[in-house]
Amino acid sequence: MEFREVIKRRRTVRDFQNKEVAMAIIDYAIENGFMAPTYNHLRDWDFIIVSSLESKLKLIESENLDKSIDIKELESLFKNEDSIMKEMYLDAIPKQKKMIIEAPSIVIVVFKTKTKIGEAKRIYDLNCLASVWACIENFLLSLAEYNVYGVTFIPQNIETIKEKLGIPDELEIASIIPIGYKADDAKILKQKPINIPERKHYEKW
Repeated sequence: MEFREVIKRRRTVRDFQNKEVAMAIIDYAIENGFMAPTYNHLRDWDFIIVSSLESKLKLIESENLDKSIDIKELESLFKNEDSIMKEMYLDAIPKQKKMIIEAPSIVIVVFKTKTKIGEAKRIYDLNCLASVWACIENFLLSLAEYNVYGVTFIPQNIETIKEKLGIPDELEIASIIPIGYKADDAKILKQKPINIPERKHYEKW
């Protein structure tokens, strides 16, 4: 597959088929993730592959996703936002529990920091975060090559998840990524059109 085609194919998917993703595909995506550039050349990243209902429920409980969603309250919260952003959140938030339960696999990407993200004082302190997200993009693009899709979910209760899954204290969670084959009725949301020539600047702004 042409590289540009893979990039265009990679989209956020929250609705999955009841079909397992072969471990060979996940391994391939992880191997490509480790080819991403990193600020210290150590590639301090690890991947936790979750498939059991028990582990998925630990994630749901940690993030309080078992609470019911008030759609009207949600609509009110985003009523003044950009229409594309609003549509995305109104689709995404109610599906958070469902996508974790229904995705055949969840991949949790963890990374080692030099300075805890919450204590960062310089841009340099965030290099570890930039590096792990380059790894995540390689991972997602590699899945798309095999028509496997996912969605990056940033947890709020990281310490609780670390405790429940036995993740060492010195590591941080970059993202929880439910992955799978796209459901036939999966909703693919519109992307905001970008005028690229207007975004390019030469020599100065």
